[in-house]
Amino acid sequence: MHAAQQATAAMALTLASQSSGVPLSPAKQLNEAVDDFQKILTEDQRNTLGKIKSIPDANAVLVFTAQLDSTRDRRGRSIATRLHSVLQSVREFSAVIDTFVSSNPEIAALIWGSVKLTIQIALNFTSYYEAFSNLFMGFASHCPRFAEYQALYPNSVRLQAALCNFHASLIRCCKHAVEAAQRPWKTQLWNALWQSFEQEFKSDISTIQRCGDEVREEMVLAKAQADLQDQELQKKEIEAASGHRRKLRDMLSRTGNNLDTIKEWQLQQDGRRSRERRRQLLDSLSSYDHLPPFKRACKERHRNTAQWVFDTAEFRRWKDGASPWIWCSGKIGSGKTILLASAVSYVLAERSGTGEIITFFFPQFNDPQSLHAETVIRSIIRQSLDLVTLSERMEARLAEMDQNPSTGLGELTVLLRERLAQSEKFFIFIDALDEFEPRERRALLDLLASLSSSGSGPRVFLAGRESLRAELKDKLPGIERLSMASVEAMPDIARYVKQALQERIQNRDLVVGDQSLILDIEQALAKHADGMFLWVTFLIDELCAQHCDYDIYNAIGCLPKTLTETFSRALLRIVSRRHDSVAVKTFSWVAIAKRHLTLDELRAAISIEIGQPYSMPERLVNGIDQLASWCENLIHVDEELKTVQFAHQAIHKFIIEGPAEPQLGNFCFNLPDADHHAGEICVTYLNFNDFKTTLARRPQPMKPVDPVAMARLALSHQSKVPSTIPAFGFRSRREKSKVELDVVGVLSSYERVDAEEATRKLEQSHAFLKYASVHWISHTSRFRKDRSTTWDLWHRMITCGHDLAKRPWPEQQEFNALDSDLLAWSLQSRHYALIHLIEDCGGISEPATRQSIWGLAAQGNIELLDVLLQGGYSPRIISTALHTSSKSGHLEVVERLLTAGANVNADPEQLPGSQTALQAASKGGHLKVVERLLTAGANVNADPEQLPGSQTALQAASEGGYLEVVERLLRAGADVNANHIFSDRGRTALQAASEGGHLEVVERLLRAGANVNAGPALRGGCTALQAASAGGHIEVADRLLRAGASGNRKAANRGRQTTI
Repeated sequence: MHAAQQATAAMALTLASQSSGVPLSPAKQLNEAVDDFQKILTEDQRNTLGKIKSIPDANAVLVFTAQLDSTRDRRGRSIATRLHSVLQSVREFSAVIDTFVSSNPEIAALIWGSVKLTIQIALNFTSYYEAFSNLFMGFASHCPRFAEYQALYPNSVRLQAALCNFHASLIRCCKHAVEAAQRPWKTQLWNALWQSFEQEFKSDISTIQRCGDEVREEMVLAKAQADLQDQELQKKEIEAASGHRRKLRDMLSRTGNNLDTIKEWQLQQDGRRSRERRRQLLDSLSSYDHLPPFKRACKERHRNTAQWVFDTAEFRRWKDGASPWIWCSGKIGSGKTILLASAVSYVLAERSGTGEIITFFFPQFNDPQSLHAETVIRSIIRQSLDLVTLSERMEARLAEMDQNPSTGLGELTVLLRERLAQSEKFFIFIDALDEFEPRERRALLDLLASLSSSGSGPRVFLAGRESLRAELKDKLPGIERLSMASVEAMPDIARYVKQALQERIQNRDLVVGDQSLILDIEQALAKHADGMFLWVTFLIDELCAQHCDYDIYNAIGCLPKTLTETFSRALLRIVSRRHDSVAVKTFSWVAIAKRHLTLDELRAAISIEIGQPYSMPERLVNGIDQLASWCENLIHVDEELKTVQFAHQAIHKFIIEGPAEPQLGNFCFNLPDADHHAGEICVTYLNFNDFKTTLARRPQPMKPVDPVAMARLALSHQSKVPSTIPAFGFRSRREKSKVELDVVGVLSSYERVDAEEATRKLEQSHAFLKYASVHWISHTSRFRKDRSTTWDLWHRMITCGHDLAKRPWPEQQEFNALDSDLLAWSLQSRHYALIHLIEDCGGISEPATRQSIWGLAAQGNIELLDVLLQGGYSPRIISTALHTSSKSGHLEVVERLLTAGANVNADPEQLPGSQTALQAASKGGHLKVVERLLTAGANVNADPEQLPGSQTALQAASEGGYLEVVERLLRAGADVNANHIFSDRGRTALQAASEGGHLEVVERLLRAGANVNAGPALRGGCTALQAASAGGHIEVADRLLRAGASGNRKAANRGRQTTI
């Protein structure tokens, strides 16, 4: 847009928001909706509303949904979490509405209270509540998110009005729901016979959807206005600073603005930036979405299960603060996750005030990032903070951390301690502790232990398998323990079996002729499940596959004996029902997807063939909503997000390892090959002719803005009111003048915003585009010219760019093989294809290659190392890599480097640590690497450098106590009494083993002829006996004395006698 046009547009938009005339309050419709809602309430209901209305805090939604589940006598699973998204939208809006609506000081509390009351009324009618919760869940995709509008709404009356109208439409829907629930039962029955629940609320659904779209449109417009205003303000500030006072005065005179306008714009800009900065700081702290796995766990809990936990003395001691830690143990599939979610809900439901902070973390087996200690702690801190009420002090602390790229667990611990000090009680729930790598788990447990040592630590509830018992007792002494195998937990299986069977019978999945057979089924399943809830689901599936009572009775007698057999039978059912072609593709995509795919995305992905030129709707799978059934429940489809994932980690493991039965060979796939196939599909999809045609029709550059039309729009009082549905009393967009339509259209199509909106619309009409445009690059890491069908397309996307394909490295106009950022990203992401391409273009310099090869050798990444070694590099680079890989114990890398010509006896002066590769491997105790280096001709007696701590291979292995390595070196001819005198703090092999207290190594060295009275090194040395005595190794000292060690030798540079 031309600068003058931008100035005119920005000023006109400002006038539009400030124009006089007949202003209409943004909250008028909202106030009317709340008033109308209260008019249809009974006296008791109005009294209840008066008691429950309040301004909700950050945890209000979780607390309310937990209370709903704790009080409801439900027949099956928990469903209160279906309400979460809508409640969260209302909660966020209620927290800020008083910043722009002052006419009704109770409006925020009334909005929140009205929605709560409606849900409580629906709760009294079981079947009605089920349908109502589904209705609210369907509204989730239309709800405005505070993070999206928080920076824009204070300066946009139109956006404020759109937000008010959306929530007014929600309140009107609540009014309709209450009226429906209050009808006489005969009327309800009559309506139920003639129309569905969806038909009853069709008008409300349509209204809420349109109001949600309106909010999105107003956010786009507000963003365009803010951008234009910022640009104009910047121009004015530059002109003012450059001394062009007269030019500035002339411009202000022409536009009718004054310096007060500039100040106001500056204040608005500062406010937007401040609010956006707060959001960015919180996102920088943690963007992990902790809610979906918790909500899923809540939904899988059945009525009256897990109640036994809350009656145990261990749980009561923990909740009351007598014990800071508690641990729920159990085998795979025993329901630990469901129990932990139940404990979270229990604590939430009994929350006594805003001073209690309740946090939780449910890691996902298919999300490696969630299994890092730092991710967990960041999420816990983020949950304890609220964007609306974030203090200036905390904002400053977050800004400080954000500016420090090396922020780690240490700094996070300090921040978490601050949050602990600011709370009355602080609860932390962490699931699946056994799924963390040992290093990450130790770091997490050490941090939690350090928090409790300060005296005001959190109350921590952990869940994990039995194998963690020793580690937890060591790290968290006195930890309370609950066992899923306890006597108290046993009745839960029977309850679960009974309720699950009732669901299947009610849904006609299981049809039984003789009703007495149901009791036999219940008893058989409860006994056969062996305490594993996971198993029950698939055992019932086995029975549902039978067609008569006789077959059911026989199936009870031959139920699968292991989970593996259970899953194999599920696959056999898939084959017998001819769903295997869809299931195989589904399992492959779910296994390698970089995030959970939605049903629509998966439907598109499995319908595409490599090299397909354009979309073919006729290939799309029909009835994709039945996918879980087709896959025999081995996958789970989230009812709200419609995302697909394996139903349990055990299933994921079974699928990727592949079934053993020959007849199930079609279900076996190689993960790298599946990932490569996904890359081919993504590249194929992004190059559909559909998109080429669409992109060619993109809007032309913005036409000039008509100042007269802009002024007319600015001076019109309708410009202050968002266009909404006719029922709310405003004119439809279709009723606006063409001039106004053109002006708003021009503003909305401001170049950058327009591109984003065009992409969003494309994503709506092409389900797989959102995924493919982001993750195409990750799936193509193993592309090769000789095996990838779409190589040429991929090469063009990399080198020439692509309008729809997003690139994760810093943006540049064109591909540049010499760009250091590109190489850095490629190496960090292990993108072998891109590194090959950069290498072929001569984009990797020798210094960059040297550092990369050394780093990869230390990490053991042979695949990426192979890519770099193809360039042919100096023996010194390769020999140094041999040292680093030997030190880390990566045998396969050692083999590759020796093949590439690494010198196994390279000069130690040229190597890190002044060690040979053999000395480095011996020091680490890597026996297989030592074997391979010796076979390659490594000098077992290579002299160490005259540096502090330098050692021969045997001395290094003896110091570490690696007996097998010591044995191998001695067989290779290692000098057991190698010189050590001139090395600072040098030790003979025997002295080194004695100092470490390694008795077995001492024995072996003595048998090999080690000199028990060898003198100490000249600097910092000691005899073997002195070393053992100083370390308190009595058995070693005794063995040395029996071997003739003298107790009267002086230690080097000490001037004192040895004391035994």
